[in-house]
Amino acid sequence: MRKVLVLVVLVAGLAAVTGFTGAKNALAYGKADQPLAQLTVSANCDNPSFPLCAPPGPDGTGGVGLGGIWAWVEIDADSTGDMTGAACGHSGAGGGGAGAGPLGPTEITWTMVAAGDPSLNGLFVLGQDSEYYVVSGLPFAFPVTQGHYSTRLAPGVQIQSTTAP
Repeated sequence: MRKVLVLVVLVAGLAAVTGFTGAKNALAYGKADQPLAQLTVSANCDNPSFPLCAPPGPDGTGGVGLGGIWAWVEIDADSTGDMTGAACGHSGAGGGGAGAGPLGPTEITWTMVAAGDPSLNGLFVLGQDSEYYVVSGLPFAFPVTQGHYSTRLAPGVQIQSTTAP
């Protein structure tokens, strides 16, 4: 019984010391930045017969090639934010060695755009909404309304995204 009491006192003491010496204001992404939303996207282009997944040509025409992109974006009330992610290339079915690389971490800017605005032309508009977040450096328009959005353009070509608090 005495060993149990000593153990309880030690654990309580350790918890008290940790509470007094631990990080007090570690907000990471939090109230100090006035965050509006977290945006995520995962896009994969794994169908070589789909025009978007075709290799890019030397003259800049063609698709983006086989591969994918993943990104996490935190947007703040002052039209700035943070982004990190990765992009990868695929060499085809059964192949390997195409490689991957980081996207960020980096600071971004963003704007809010109404549905139907011409500035959405050329972007992948995710979901249906009345307004969209457009993030600098990404080819996507994220719905302002919180939720999960999924788009399947063809077999092996899909985009998943979320807008979260």
